[in-house]
Amino acid sequence: MTTSGAFRERLHGAWVEIRENFGRSLLQAIGVLLGVASVLGGFSISDSQRRRAEQMFVKMGGLDKLNVMPRAAMREGQPTALQQANLGLRDADAIGGEALQSNAIQGVSRQKGARARIVSPYADQDRSVSGIGGDYIPTNGYGIGQGRNFSTAEMEAGAPVAILGTEAIHTFFPTGEVLGASLKIGDIPVTIIGTFEERVFRWREDQGNQFWWRNRIIAVPANLVQRRMNGDAYRRLDRVTFRIPDMSVMSGFARQLKNLVTANHRLQDDFRLDDVAARVRRMQSQGDVYNLIFLLSGVLALVGGGIVNVNIQMASLRERVREVGVKMAIGASGREIFKSFMTEALLLTALGGLAGLILGVGFSWIITKSIGIPLYMTPASFVWAYGLAAVFGFLFALVPAWKASRLSPMEALRYE
Repeated sequence: MTTSGAFRERLHGAWVEIRENFGRSLLQAIGVLLGVASVLGGFSISDSQRRRAEQMFVKMGGLDKLNVMPRAAMREGQPTALQQANLGLRDADAIGGEALQSNAIQGVSRQKGARARIVSPYADQDRSVSGIGGDYIPTNGYGIGQGRNFSTAEMEAGAPVAILGTEAIHTFFPTGEVLGASLKIGDIPVTIIGTFEERVFRWREDQGNQFWWRNRIIAVPANLVQRRMNGDAYRRLDRVTFRIPDMSVMSGFARQLKNLVTANHRLQDDFRLDDVAARVRRMQSQGDVYNLIFLLSGVLALVGGGIVNVNIQMASLRERVREVGVKMAIGASGREIFKSFMTEALLLTALGGLAGLILGVGFSWIITKSIGIPLYMTPASFVWAYGLAAVFGFLFALVPAWKASRLSPMEALRYE
């Protein structure tokens, strides 16, 4: 209770000193305020950008995906006979990959694109057609709006059926009467059995839809594109995507898959793997550089403010020498004087830090609002900003407090 009472007395004395010397205290608090606001604002803006990027990838189907895509085995010069004879990425790679870790894989998506003339009663255009298979729809973030998905039998047989995105519906069936309607893809008549939900994502609130091109999709079974449109008996693919929710097995699966596909492709390096989560982590690591810059800016502001604070406290100590002498003369120890000055400095740091947090939140909101993204703030940003202020406030208060505690009572009382 005695310690608690002494602390309350020191705290009250520190508050009285700050209030009676408000101008001086305000100057001391400005450095802390700017440093805290700089750290919090910088972290929050960076976190908001990264959060928005993560939301975009989630809307694209999630981060837990490993893509396999074909590429040219020979980048320069003439390909060898073996490279020319290689069959490339195909259904066999998807089937073999799924068998590697069937318990860990949640879905496998296949995709084969083609270009064809699309004809409906309302439009006639040359457009891309997406041949899809497996778990393409959920893996790529699509959802069925009306009608239904392709059945397993339709997928296997390459049935002449299609699912349209919202932009394709507006173009080829502006009346909206699309289910059961007929559409001609090249020389193949297909029946519309379903529609996709509209895909919408705006990086900034004032920008257009970033996913507008995804609403142009005209999806048919991959086998329809491979066999009937391309006449491809080997069922080649443009992309195979494996969905693996357990990220801890992703790297091991990627190594196994690379060995499998390399063996299937006669040891030719004609494919590439794209780990979506790893790509996002690389983007985030680049964002960490900006976090470091913001942190250093805040530290510099705190150091500059701390130096100013030391000078102000040393100047105020000269004005309070007799006050210190009187306290010592009536029994206050040097340790108590030290605690008194430290309490005052830390209270000022705490108040300046709180004001800096408020300023940092306002600054972050203004900046994110101006660039059109939602504000996202993490507790870690507040802890870093306030923690740095506390550390620097403590360190820079040590010298004035120590000097005050070392004053001689007799010399202090005679000081003019």
